[in-house]
Amino acid sequence: MVMPFVVLAVSTALFFFYLQATCEGVLRREFAHPYFLEVIRAIRLEFPLLRQELAENVPMNYSEMQLALRCDFVALEYLLKSSDRKRRHLSRPEKLLMVYCRFLLFAMPIRHALNLHEKQAVLKLAAMLQFFANLTGERLSVNPVGNTASSL
Repeated sequence: MVMPFVVLAVSTALFFFYLQATCEGVLRREFAHPYFLEVIRAIRLEFPLLRQELAENVPMNYSEMQLALRCDFVALEYLLKSSDRKRRHLSRPEKLLMVYCRFLLFAMPIRHALNLHEKQAVLKLAAMLQFFANLTGERLSVNPVGNTASSL
């Protein structure tokens, strides 16, 4: 009777372990240029400020932090999907990273309520958002805004 629950728990744990390992592998991708700086300046993303405040141990308002991360994610997701009209769909690793990012955003209130490694989750989300910003900047540098805007 207990064995099916053990198998389910181990399978779920292994699934999340492999998901996290795969996403960390995707995040290791190197970009030729730090595109994220240009994207941050252009659309005023807030995740670098959150990362800096966490590094300096500044007390932060949880609801504002979660809202900033969620807004940055939504903005970057939209820009990624609409930055390259020829390639409207994201690749599988990018989709997987989006799903993992959504899962972390969904789990943030649970982590906050249980006080479970909240800082670590915010830093992971910031790393993912930086990756998405780099990807957006790379796509926009290949397809300048003028070309993209004319096809909208």
